[in-house]
Amino acid sequence: MTINGKILIVLSLMAMEAAGAQELPPTLKPDYCKIARYTSRPGMFFLDSLEARFLRCDTTLTIDDLRCLYYGGGEATLCDAYRRHTLLASRFGRQSRAANEAWWQYQMLTAAVWSTGDGTRRRPLHVRSADEAALVAQDFGYSLWFKVKGRRKFSVAPQQ
Repeated sequence: MTINGKILIVLSLMAMEAAGAQELPPTLKPDYCKIARYTSRPGMFFLDSLEARFLRCDTTLTIDDLRCLYYGGGEATLCDAYRRHTLLASRFGRQSRAANEAWWQYQMLTAAVWSTGDGTRRRPLHVRSADEAALVAQDFGYSLWFKVKGRRKFSVAPQQ
């Protein structure tokens, strides 16, 4: 093998390693005091306007918008969105517009939860209730760690 061939192989391996070593998005614990302040005043993160955009399934909602919506104490909860999807899917079929909207809302709120940690004991996911922790954990084959409203840590095993 020539020197050029060896260099080409080394460069190819370096490129593959760089492509495979993409960083995960940063996680950030919710600052409940700051979120409450932002969502209570008219402005970019005002809770009423965020809820209206959420109910319209606005795809321009950012992760910061979703975090303010979910942790700001509004009407949007994971359990409600999931129940609504299940009910609508059983009544009208999974491909109905209403069921798809409810599923999209559930996915948006789940993204807000996953932006707070990775589910390990060291970096638990933050949720608003233990019921919502069980809902997030149901699709995983291993236990996830959670904190409810920034307080006690606990683990939830997926239901079999």
